[in-house]
Amino acid sequence: MATGILKRAAGALTAAVLMTSSLAGGYLRRNAAFAAEEYTTWSQLDPRWSSVSIGMYNIGNSGCLITSLSIMAMHSGSIDDTAMKNLGITDISQFDPGVLANAYTARGGFNQWGGIVSWGTISQIIPSIIWGCDAKFKSSDAEGIAAEIKELQAQGYHVIVNVNGHHWVYIEGVLDGRIFMFDPACDERIVTDYYTLEGQNEYWALKGKNPPPPVDPSGVPVKKLPEEREYFCREGSFTDVYSTSGDSEQVFRLDAGTVVTVCAIDGDMAGISDGYGGISGWIRLDRLDEAGNEPELMTGDINGDGIVDEYDLALLNDHLSGTERLPAGASILRRCEEAAGDLNCDGFTDRDDVAAYLAMICG
Repeated sequence: MATGILKRAAGALTAAVLMTSSLAGGYLRRNAAFAAEEYTTWSQLDPRWSSVSIGMYNIGNSGCLITSLSIMAMHSGSIDDTAMKNLGITDISQFDPGVLANAYTARGGFNQWGGIVSWGTISQIIPSIIWGCDAKFKSSDAEGIAAEIKELQAQGYHVIVNVNGHHWVYIEGVLDGRIFMFDPACDERIVTDYYTLEGQNEYWALKGKNPPPPVDPSGVPVKKLPEEREYFCREGSFTDVYSTSGDSEQVFRLDAGTVVTVCAIDGDMAGISDGYGGISGWIRLDRLDEAGNEPELMTGDINGDGIVDEYDLALLNDHLSGTERLPAGASILRRCEEAAGDLNCDGFTDRDDVAAYLAMICG
C-alpha cells in the first residue's frame, strides 16, 4: 500500500430450446442480415431462415446454437469448396443458418426437440471445423470465465457459450476484461450487459481453418457504468487523454500511477468522469489498471502505514498541487485516500488540513 502510493506521488441447455413465449418476452432484435459477409448480425429470427425446421421446432424458436455455429463457421473462414459441396451451395454468399440447418437435418443431425445429436456432425459438413470439447467453465464469476475464454482462444479454439441455461451465443473474444459476443437473439455485444454469468456455464470449443481474430469493439455504444470505477494509469510511460473516444485530439498527458475515475466505456476507450455526470476526456483501456476495492484508512493515515506523520503530509501536498493542474476526474490520490487526508474532519480535503497536519506533527 505505502510503496504503491509513494510511486504515484513520485510519478504524479444442451439442445438450446428457446420457447416462443420466451421470445415474446425478451429476445427482440433486428430482423435482417443482408448477405453472408454480414454474418456477425445473423439472427435466428431472420425471416429468411427462421421457419427452417430443426426437429419439431424451427430456427426461430430453437435455433440459437445452429445460428452460433454458422457464425463460427464464417468467423473462422472455414467454408471452403468441400464444405460448400456438402452444404449444397456453389458460393459462400449462399451460406446462412438455414443452409447449415438443412445440412444437419439431411444427416439426421437433430433430435425431435431441435437439439444437436452428435458433436461430430459439424466436421462431416464443414471438414475444416474440428470438434474440441463440450464442457463447463470452472469459474463461478464473469472475471474467471473471461480468463478461461482467453486461454481457450489462445489455444486456437472458437467458443460458443450457454449463457443462461437455454440460450447459446458465439463469443467473439475478451477485451479489457469484457466478454464480447455475437448473439443470435439480440444486438448486445457485451455478455454481462445482457446476461448474468453465475459460473458452471456449458460451452463448446471448436477449431476452424483460422483461430479467432482480435475483438473489434467498433459499434459498441458508449455505456455509462452503473457506478464509477477507479483506475491507475499504467506504469512505464505517459498516458494520453483525448477529447473524444475516437482518439481525435490529445488534450492532456498523465503520469504513470495517476488515479482516474471512469464513468463510461466506448469500445476500447474509457470515459473520465468530470464529477458532474459528464465526461472530461477519454483514455485507452489498455493504458489502465483497475484499482480494486478501497482499503479502510484511519483519518490522517493517507499511505495506510498505521502512522499519521510527515509522509502523509507530503502526499497531501502533492495531491493538492495535482488538483490545480490535473483535469477533472484525475488525481494523485484515490477517493479513500483523499478522505483520509481530511484531518480536521470538516468534509473537505484542502489547505486547512495541511495546517492541521503541521500542528499535529510539530506538536
